Amino acid sequence: MTFVTRNLRSKTAGCKVETAVDSKLIEAITYDEDSRHLRVYLTNGQRREYEGVPKGVVVGLTMAESPGNFYMKAIRGKYPPRP
Repeated sequence: MTFVTRNLRSKTAGCKVETAVDSKLIEAITYDEDSRHLRVYLTNGQRREYEGVPKGVVVGLTMAESPGNFYMKAIRGKYPPRP
């Protein structure tokens, strides 16, 4: 099952989530539900990738009042980075 979300509107079609988020730190994220692989695109042009991230954490990131703060507290340093 794929969810494609732009500004919190979603369309269903497969197993990957692509989401633009309203954040000063994060430009967008992609998430593969099958592999639990999260890719975070930062506003400075860098990309961070994490393995083993549960879907609930990704939902929390997209719904957070401050996605950047949520990322810093709940994801960065908590899940293994993907090289």
